[in-house]
Amino acid sequence: MLNETIEKLLVYANAHLGLDEEDITYTRNVILELCHADRPFLGEMNISELRGLKVPDQLILELRTKLISENIKSEAEVDNFIIRLMGILTPKPSEVSAKFRQLYKANRSKATDYLYDLQVKNNYIQKTAVEQNIHWVSKFDKNNIEITINLSKPEKDNKDIAKLKEIPVGEKYPACLLCKENVGYAGNSNHPARGNLRIIPLKLDQEQWFLQYSPYVYYDRHCIVFESVHEPMTISHRTVGKLLAFVDQFPHFFIGSNSDLPIVGGSILDHEHFQGGQYEFPLMKAKDLYTVRSRNPLVKVSVLDWYNSTFHLVSANKGALLDAAMKIVEGWKGYENKELDIIPKTGEVMHSTVTPIVRKVGRYYHMYIILRNNRTNEQYPDGIFHAHPKHHAIKKEGIGLIEAMGRFILPARLKRQLHIIQALYDNKLDRAKLLEEQTDLAIFTDLYETLDRLPDGANYDHAITEYVNITCREILEATGVFKTDEMGKAAFKQFAESLKL
Repeated sequence: MLNETIEKLLVYANAHLGLDEEDITYTRNVILELCHADRPFLGEMNISELRGLKVPDQLILELRTKLISENIKSEAEVDNFIIRLMGILTPKPSEVSAKFRQLYKANRSKATDYLYDLQVKNNYIQKTAVEQNIHWVSKFDKNNIEITINLSKPEKDNKDIAKLKEIPVGEKYPACLLCKENVGYAGNSNHPARGNLRIIPLKLDQEQWFLQYSPYVYYDRHCIVFESVHEPMTISHRTVGKLLAFVDQFPHFFIGSNSDLPIVGGSILDHEHFQGGQYEFPLMKAKDLYTVRSRNPLVKVSVLDWYNSTFHLVSANKGALLDAAMKIVEGWKGYENKELDIIPKTGEVMHSTVTPIVRKVGRYYHMYIILRNNRTNEQYPDGIFHAHPKHHAIKKEGIGLIEAMGRFILPARLKRQLHIIQALYDNKLDRAKLLEEQTDLAIFTDLYETLDRLPDGANYDHAITEYVNITCREILEATGVFKTDEMGKAAFKQFAESLKL
């Protein structure tokens, strides 16, 4: 019966979500009413098993099954209803914030761990599903790339992302997926339920911001830091200052901002936000290619030996670092080199911007500034410094800061598509017939040409993996505004010296 499942959830919430003994009767009655149950379950339960659960998966499945079988909720309603129930079992936002602040005073890492664990235990982060994602590391001579196929992330179109900045504020509630108004939101057909979401208020340079975790968890402790008000992303002195302010408060986390332009930016351009977490990306392991002469001895500036065009700044002096960073940002926004297809703007439409990332190692701030440009032309209508058409079968979306730092988030469709392509070659199937039945496999022309060149009996699984690895590397190289050929290297060095850092 459903009331037994409700009682199990109360035991679980008491053990894992901080549901106080004093609040159990009240919470039980609220949930019983919502589930049209007239009395609680009074039988025996395996309390120790419930207290030992690491994730709520089996309880969520049991709840879902009984809600549908007992005609409490339909298939279309049940998922949002479960999120609502898990939100009721989770402490109120003010209680979560108070616990976070208490832990923060003693140990900052324990505070962020508390919030993460709470979001796993209340099923906002579906940890078991996340762990089903496919991931591996490329094996290149240097600068390996991490590759993941994220089975829960929807694939987005760059043109749809660009339209976000055009939606007038007030026409949609919540205005976007990042707004603070998502906390407790019931959800609808166009917007996910967020009853079990909890966010932490922060002050960044005296402005109100919030911290939450991403439900997709692209890397360890993947968090989102977003502004209180719904306004478009920008890259400015204020933006970079906020990144530095964040790592002062959370030195165990990195933080970065996606670029503020379509194609080279993130998927939510209409709300100012950062992404961070407790993770070291491949870009952060890259060596310096050369040091840039600096007039300020407090700041070391170098160019990274990395796939895209990246400055690396190191300093213990936050003010000096910020000044040097803004010289790079402003210098890049006005830089033009038509031979390299670098044009900073067309009329009033900006093309050049940056992706800034900050972390703290001991008392030193490390800032990475990736130069970006979102121009298009007839040859590359989706972006000159973007994944090119031959790459789109693997990745077509904008290359945000996560990919730019060397961790690729590839679409879920690839799991099925690449498996079928491997079977096509392993079992010598009829390709024409297969493509007629599976029309979305026609986009892999370049991969077919690669596999056709291999001898019969080749290790097609390995070959497909290598193809994906090389494609991701080529995409990163394509995003580089200064290519790694002699002309590109010389122009990059000339630009760096012209900044008079």
